[in-house]
Amino acid sequence: MILQNLTSNSSEPSGDMGVFMFGHCGDMMAGIIVWASLSALFSLVGCPACVAVLLELFRRHKAGTPVSPNDVFMLNLTIMDLVFLFFVPLGLCNFLLWYIRPIQMLSNFLYALNLAGRPLFTACICLDCYLAVVHPVTYRTRKSLIPRVLMAAAVWTITVTQGITFKVVSEMNHSAWAMSVYIIALPIIISCDVSILWALKKSVHAGGDLHPRKKKALQIITNSMVMTVTSYVPPVLAYILGDLIISDDTVYECFLAIPILITPTAGSAIMPLLYLGNLGGLKSPCCSDG
Repeated sequence: MILQNLTSNSSEPSGDMGVFMFGHCGDMMAGIIVWASLSALFSLVGCPACVAVLLELFRRHKAGTPVSPNDVFMLNLTIMDLVFLFFVPLGLCNFLLWYIRPIQMLSNFLYALNLAGRPLFTACICLDCYLAVVHPVTYRTRKSLIPRVLMAAAVWTITVTQGITFKVVSEMNHSAWAMSVYIIALPIIISCDVSILWALKKSVHAGGDLHPRKKKALQIITNSMVMTVTSYVPPVLAYILGDLIISDDTVYECFLAIPILITPTAGSAIMPLLYLGNLGGLKSPCCSDG
């Protein structure tokens, strides 16, 4: 993962950790400051948003609304986002001021959850949405929560295993395996979103009026796609093209690899905000029970 690549040096022992850290990017702090400032801002905005989403899911369940298949993935994704965003300020303070190795290792691990788990859970949400919109009859007959719970458990297992493995076997940080979750998740996310947009637009071209619910669903999918491409594509491009654009490892870390982490952090705040922004009585075709 990019975070593990860029922090592998910062977590190595050194005689004077403070001098080592600031010496590493001492003359190139602009990117670090931008990354730290925006990360803190997204944490400040995203944590309350994640809590609000969890409270809304709990309120709906307490009010007697059945748990939908999509709620299972949204619950897990929100918990993952909340844990990550809650720790961001502590991780930033450690990165910039304290340089405590165990905290740095925990920070690296939580970034691994964010970088690997989020795209996989987003892919699960999009796939569930695709089945609900494009194959509604099949979806209604196969709405059992058990497969979704098993899928969520599999995502957690893959994410935690990959985070631990990449931390133990540092050589894998620089291999193609670092981008494996993106290779799996991005095609699913993009193809499902495009298929949903196409199916909803076809209903309009067929001469029927688009139901207000579907209009809102169309906007949700559009926003989701924009967020996904903005949040997930930049780290992939930085990993693939970074060495070709910038040959110096220090410049790559300080000017590209660390600042690019703003985008997945932003995704952790944007996703719950999008969800909350479309709550007004909406149960979209991709997320409703029926």
